[in-house]
Amino acid sequence: MDDYFKVAPGFGFLVLYLGIAGGFHTAFAIPGSMGFYYSHGVAFAANVLWTVFTPLGVIYFIGTRITCLGRKFNYITPADLIVDYFGDGKFRAFIAIYVLSCCIPLMTANVTGPARLLASGTDGHIPYWAALAIMGIMVIIYVTSSGIRGVTWTTVVQAIWMFVAVWGAAFWCLMLIDGDLLTLFNTIKETEPALLTLPGPQGLATPQWWTTFPVFGIALYWAILPRGFMFFYSARDVATTRKIGLTVGFYLMALYLPSMVIGFTAFHFFPDLAGSDADNSFPLLLATYAPAWFAGLIVAGGLAAGMSSMDADTNANSAMLTKDVYASFINKNASDRHYITVGRIFVVALVLVTVVAAAFDWGLIVLMIGVTAAMITQLLPAVIAVTVPMGVRFTKAGITSGIVAGLIVALTALLGGRMFDFGLFQFIVPNVLPESWTRFDASFLGLAVNIPITLIVSQFTPEPNRENVARIRAALDEEFRPRKNQRE
Repeated sequence: MDDYFKVAPGFGFLVLYLGIAGGFHTAFAIPGSMGFYYSHGVAFAANVLWTVFTPLGVIYFIGTRITCLGRKFNYITPADLIVDYFGDGKFRAFIAIYVLSCCIPLMTANVTGPARLLASGTDGHIPYWAALAIMGIMVIIYVTSSGIRGVTWTTVVQAIWMFVAVWGAAFWCLMLIDGDLLTLFNTIKETEPALLTLPGPQGLATPQWWTTFPVFGIALYWAILPRGFMFFYSARDVATTRKIGLTVGFYLMALYLPSMVIGFTAFHFFPDLAGSDADNSFPLLLATYAPAWFAGLIVAGGLAAGMSSMDADTNANSAMLTKDVYASFINKNASDRHYITVGRIFVVALVLVTVVAAAFDWGLIVLMIGVTAAMITQLLPAVIAVTVPMGVRFTKAGITSGIVAGLIVALTALLGGRMFDFGLFQFIVPNVLPESWTRFDASFLGLAVNIPITLIVSQFTPEPNRENVARIRAALDEEFRPRKNQRE
């Protein structure tokens, strides 16, 4: 299993760099970011903050430590790292199932955006359901055949192609308005000047949002998604992960600059789109004005953005279901060949669930990603407790209590007041939090409740096994402390 769900010998810098870079950019990049610029204007430039903070703040300092422990103790899943510190048993199943439930909205968004792009970009000749099926079948083929290797090598090509496609689309947009950046901005200034100001036409980018969304809503959770763990575990060594932390931000940042040009151009030509239709603004622009061959190339970039994350998430979640649930509680003594076969079955099942879920209109892509962010960020105290020695008491009961409390607050803040329509029935999520709270990002609010509860409960509950803690601390000291002493 350790050479199917992750790469046991480890990937080198260039392959892992492009694998992580492509995996970071999902339907959030194409067409989600264009839709966000369309709806909220320059506020979305906050992404420049997370594209810097994620590599430097998370990959460089935490990802390197995950790589260290994963290589040392042969971890395969995120739960491996957490339960090795806090203790195994039902806690493993809780972490695995919780993380899986976190990822379903993200996986759904990853196919929703590109499928819309393919359907709209072909003017409906490829229906939305067919676009979903095409993506699902392709992911099943190469993930079941080669696991993380298939995921990473296809993502290398996808990362390159989506970069070329987005920049090519931006230059095409400037040609479409017969001008340059100044012409585009002047056009927007005349039609909807609020797109060029804060907090934007819908009042989203308040100071509270601006300081919490890029960091807590995106940066902190993005690198501790299950796929992030699999990439960190698959690094050849700690130095490889450290180099990626220092450099991958350049790739991430460079994709959101042309996205602004595309989003503003789409607004210029189609200014009356609202709600989830804003995510269709770029596909509509392609279908209406682009030559068929050019639209096809751009649509391929959109498919790359969605599939480069859907495949990695599918592989990671299949690993958790296989190792943390099936192998730990259902069939404990089977062969690796048997577990890999079971993992392939889980890949097919996960893709089917994702495609079926994507057939419903769940709303904005960014909202769906926000649900995943609000959920996965609640694991941050557990990850930091394992990887960053602080002399603070963390226990299994404390971590569990904090996750549950933080999740309730985060989802209430994110979904409160929204109506969901599923055809046969509809419901409104009640908004019970103070209005001043809702100005902050939901992930931040969840952590603001999670951390105190984790620390309080941890003071009155049994602490982790001291031998396990000492073993993990010794591995981190061996890798990181000698460098510190040498510098001193």
